[in-house]
Amino acid sequence: MYLLNARTQQLEPFSDLPPYAILSHAWQSGEAHRFHDIGTEGVRQQPGYDKVEACCALALRDGLDYVWVDTCCADANSTAAFDEALNSSYAWFQQAQVCYVYLHDVDSRERPDQEGSTFRQCKWFGRAWTLQELLAPRNVCFFAKDWKKIGTKAGLANVISSVTDIHIDALMHPERIPRFSVATRMSWAKGRKSSKPEDKVYALMGLFCVRLPIEYGQGETETFMKLQHEIMRITDDQSILAWCSAASASSPNTSSLLADSPDYFAECGDIHQIPHDRWLEYCTKHFNPTTNPRPGISLTCRGLQATLPVRSRRPGVLDALLACARGPGLWDGNKYVVNLDDADVVCVHLREPTLDAHHYERIDEDGPEVINTNNVQGFTLREVLLSAPQRLPTFPTPSHSTPLSYVYLVSGCFVALSIAFLVHRHCRP
Repeated sequence: MYLLNARTQQLEPFSDLPPYAILSHAWQSGEAHRFHDIGTEGVRQQPGYDKVEACCALALRDGLDYVWVDTCCADANSTAAFDEALNSSYAWFQQAQVCYVYLHDVDSRERPDQEGSTFRQCKWFGRAWTLQELLAPRNVCFFAKDWKKIGTKAGLANVISSVTDIHIDALMHPERIPRFSVATRMSWAKGRKSSKPEDKVYALMGLFCVRLPIEYGQGETETFMKLQHEIMRITDDQSILAWCSAASASSPNTSSLLADSPDYFAECGDIHQIPHDRWLEYCTKHFNPTTNPRPGISLTCRGLQATLPVRSRRPGVLDALLACARGPGLWDGNKYVVNLDDADVVCVHLREPTLDAHHYERIDEDGPEVINTNNVQGFTLREVLLSAPQRLPTFPTPSHSTPLSYVYLVSGCFVALSIAFLVHRHCRP
C-alpha cells in the first residue's frame, strides 16, 4: 500500500502501516488518477490537487504524517494494484485514524441539520463509494467547499441517517455493521450512482467481507449476481432472498432467484436475520420436523437448496417462510434479535413449473409479504430446490486472472446456475 507523505508530498510504500488520514470526496471535472505524476513539477497545477494539499495540511495539524488519497495512491495503470486497491479500500478506510470528507457543493454558513440544506442535498451522499467511506472509519470529519469544518459523523448521525436511511447504530457503532442482515445492508446502497455500473457492486465488497475479481464491461446485474454468490458462501442469512423488484406489483411473473440490483432491497431496511438456533427452536415447536432444518441456503450444481416452512397458496404455488423478520430489532450486546412470539416473518412465493419438475421458481406477486408467527397454520417443513427460470448473466471466458468461473446447465424449460468451483466441491464423486 502506498501512502503520501504529508510533508514532502511524495509516495512511500508500506507493509506495516503508520497512522494515516484518508480523504473521501466526489471527483470533479478534470480530476484523474495521478499516481505516476506525484513528485513531478506540474502535479500541483493539475485539477483537484488542491484537495490533496488541504488534506495534507489537515493531517499535519492532527499529528499525522501520512495520508491516503485515491487520485494519488492507487496505481490505475496496474491491473493487479488497482484490483487490490478496490478489494482493500474498505479495510484501508477502516484502519485510518480519521477520514476527511470534502464536500465541494456545501456552504459552511448553513446549518447542516436545516431542511433543504446543501449538506443534505450534496452530491457526495449519492455516490456508490460513499457507503463504505462513511461506514468503515470510526472518525469522520466533514468539510465544506471552503474547507471549514461543519461537523463529524457522530455529531451529525441523526441528519445522515435521515438522508441515507442508514440505521443510526451503523453510523455510531461500526463494529455492529456485520450484525445487520444482508437485506438491510443492501438497502443502504439503494439509488446510489457510479460512473461505471460495476462500481455500484464493487463498492459493496467490504460491507460484506468478500472479494471479487475486478472486471469492467459485464454490467451491474452480472456483477451483482457474483457478489450474491460470494455472500452466500460465507453466511446462512436467508434475507438475501427478501428483495422485491420494482416491477413486481404490476407484473407478477416468474423472476430470478437473486436480485438484479441493490435497488431491489430498497424496502428492506427493517429486516433482521433470525439466528439458526432460534429458528430451529421455533420450527421444532411449530412444524414437527422429521429432520432439523439446514441453516441458510446451499449452493449446489442444480440451484439453491434450503429447508423452508411452506404451505399451499393455490395449486402449484407455495408460500415459503424465510428465517428473517420485519420490524424493530433489539441489540442484545452481540446481535439484533426479534421476538419470535410475535414477529412478522418474511414470506416469498414459489411456483412448481411442471407437476414432475421437482424444483421451484420464485414468482413476484406484489413482492415478499409478511406472515405473523401467530398465523402459521398449514405450514410444514420441506426441502426445497430453487432454480432460475429466466435469463441469467454471462461471464467472461475464464483466464489465469479470473478465480471464479460460472457454468450454466440448461435443462428443458429452466436454467440452473452453478459455479465451477462449487461444482468441483459439491458434485465430485
